[in-house]
Amino acid sequence: MKTGDGDGPAGAVTGTGETLPGSYRWSPPFGEAPTPRRRRPRRIASSTRHSLVASSTNLLNGLLNAALLAWSARHGQTDEIAAYVAVTAALSLVAIVVAGGSPLLYISGDAEQRRAVRSQWVFVTVPCLVLGTVAIGSLYSRSGYEWPTMLSIALVAIGNHHANFQLGDLARELRFVGTAVVVCGCKIPALVLVALGGHLSSALLIAALIQFVAAEAFLGRRSWLRPRLLAELSLRRAFSAFRMNRHLCTYSIAEYWGGRMTTVLLSLLVTPQVMGAFGAVFSVYQAQTGVLTAALRVSLVGRVRHRQGLGNVNEGRQGERIALLGAMVIALVSAIAAPWIVGDLLRLPPHGPALWLVLLAVALPFMTIVRAVTLNQIGDASYRQATRIMVLNAVLITPLALAAVPLAGPTGAATATLAAEVLTGAVLGLALLRRHGRLSVWFYGPADGPASGLPAVPQMIGASAPGGTRG
Repeated sequence: MKTGDGDGPAGAVTGTGETLPGSYRWSPPFGEAPTPRRRRPRRIASSTRHSLVASSTNLLNGLLNAALLAWSARHGQTDEIAAYVAVTAALSLVAIVVAGGSPLLYISGDAEQRRAVRSQWVFVTVPCLVLGTVAIGSLYSRSGYEWPTMLSIALVAIGNHHANFQLGDLARELRFVGTAVVVCGCKIPALVLVALGGHLSSALLIAALIQFVAAEAFLGRRSWLRPRLLAELSLRRAFSAFRMNRHLCTYSIAEYWGGRMTTVLLSLLVTPQVMGAFGAVFSVYQAQTGVLTAALRVSLVGRVRHRQGLGNVNEGRQGERIALLGAMVIALVSAIAAPWIVGDLLRLPPHGPALWLVLLAVALPFMTIVRAVTLNQIGDASYRQATRIMVLNAVLITPLALAAVPLAGPTGAATATLAAEVLTGAVLGLALLRRHGRLSVWFYGPADGPASGLPAVPQMIGASAPGGTRG
């Protein structure tokens, strides 16, 4: 045993506690431990603050979008609202079929995956979106939609898809204030133009252009137009993105199917005027889901940064708690204020649209729980588990929409959306209760296997240790 006089194998410890070369580290006896050095507290950005900024950004953006729709509806531009809803929904499907979940892979992937996504966007996605615009325009022009309006909306949709990548770059750097300026600042000129009597499609096109320029300016050295990033583009990388993106592609198709199937089906069965009214209400619902999802994405970014060694956003579940509480508050307020929102704000008939909004608002808490679980999985690179949950949502909404939309029109579409989110949440709850059974193993993986499943069961949407297996 080593003594203070230097006895023992090392034989190099003095009585004063000094350790000579070649010796072991000396541990003082109990009660003689030196006063520990005071370490400077490590400054970790608060996920609560980031969640509030991100949610506030989407809330303000939603209010600006609502104002745009309100002014357009008051000026009788329901045909432009209908074109916006129908064309963006159809082009979103084209983008998902072609590129899948590339925005999610871009925000959660490593450097090589991000380079592959950039190449895929330039060489594959954009040309397919242009061809899709021609096909979609030819289809909807037979239903009374105007070509100039559809072309403007198509350019807006392409610009918004690219903005997902730009905002992903800002989010990975935790620059949520910059995101707020980019997202909300571009809407103010558009709102002024619509208020002065301009067309909604033209105003949105101007907003998309301003958004692109502002995002590139904020990105600086990470701008997509930098020669260094342009030199990294290649066809080989573009096609390699399909292999990297296989699970998130299925996830995105299922998410689109669950969120847009009702609007696409409805647009084929009703007149542009009815579709315009439902589109205005559904846009309010989408703005609300955007606010809630923004808070959840902060947790996703935190998991990605921790897994890739980029730093940390204070571990915890503040974003999820804020989102779930916000979902319940928004649902209650929307249900109470629905007649005012659709009557005074959107200038729509008070009865039918108010019911649509109430049905969609009730779905918000269930949607929040489901998205919290799936986004946590994506943040941990457990893409397969997240995909299974979203496929379940798409499978549930399909028969509901096919039965309800032809029978009840917009009311059936809203009811199908609510029922699908409730049933998905119920199945997840059943899996949580039976976490040792077959259903839970399918979702979470074996109880004694690697930590590649969903977050810890008692915490529902809580944080699990990062580093799950890549799906």
